[in-house]
Amino acid sequence: MKQVGTLLIILILLSLGAYVLFQNSQDTKKGTKSPDRNFTVESMDIVDKIVIKHAKLSPMVFTRTGKSSWLLNGKYNVNDAVFINVEKCLTGMKMLYIPSKAANKSIGESITSDGIKVSLFENKDENNPFKTFFVGTDTQKGEGTHMIMEGASQPYVMHLPGLMGGLRSRFEQPLGNYRDKYLYRLPLDKIEYIEVQYPKNEVSSFLIEMKSPIPTVTKLSKITDNDNKKLNERILRQYIAQFEHLGAEELINDFPNRDSIITKVPYCVVKIKTKDGFVSKNSFFGYEDIVEGKLNSRTPKDIKSLNRLFVWTEEKDFYTVQSRVFGGIFLGYEDFYR
Repeated sequence: MKQVGTLLIILILLSLGAYVLFQNSQDTKKGTKSPDRNFTVESMDIVDKIVIKHAKLSPMVFTRTGKSSWLLNGKYNVNDAVFINVEKCLTGMKMLYIPSKAANKSIGESITSDGIKVSLFENKDENNPFKTFFVGTDTQKGEGTHMIMEGASQPYVMHLPGLMGGLRSRFEQPLGNYRDKYLYRLPLDKIEYIEVQYPKNEVSSFLIEMKSPIPTVTKLSKITDNDNKKLNERILRQYIAQFEHLGAEELINDFPNRDSIITKVPYCVVKIKTKDGFVSKNSFFGYEDIVEGKLNSRTPKDIKSLNRLFVWTEEKDFYTVQSRVFGGIFLGYEDFYR
């Protein structure tokens, strides 16, 4: 009987030990070191949501939608090239040094008045972040950034080893900088039709319908007729393929003359409907023509010769795009019969 009791005690102790080891393993993945230095995670794989709240700006909520894809504020795809700077901080930043006690008060006051609160969540939990810390100002010499864990009293100066400079800017980008700049990212099998109109040159306007086995091109004007000419399938397929990946140069919703530009007659309007019913409509305006007031481009060839264009989207966003990227979409109806 005594042996049974002894074995039972040993089993209980072993179970407790295993539980503690498991918890330590989980804490290690979440970056646990010391309670007031626990700024990082071992891997972004355990993070499903990040909320960044600036003391003076609207909050930004990043929600994981895939292995390496995120949605911003439930609406916008995230720009991977910018967001990776946040990820590198969350997994790689280290303590550079502990500020002097004399500096702690001013650091705390600065964080209270102008700090950035960063909260990390698992399983998109709405109310219970597993980690929260505050980002303060960069140090006077700019070699690191003041940070403090929620509930802690001791701030630290954090940095990314091997990189010069503070980290605050990585959490303080305007919402537009975090957004994906792709205007078109459409798999070919998802497109129902592409309608391209040239309001100043209607003869060039056309409609592409994704019919099987060969897409069709229909003129939108009765001025010209290609009934006796043969459609160039190679040009047509190359044209459609462009819409899989076309990204803008810059999002410029705060551009001073935006509202006057979008009231002008657009040079080209591209409307695309996908098979799931989504419709995008983008209006293109000549950048040089408007800003420099030199030209009045009308034909697809004229538009393609410009260096840059403004784009006004159905989602009420204003972009600039480069013709070296987008120039290929400015074809006329006749071009498909060369």
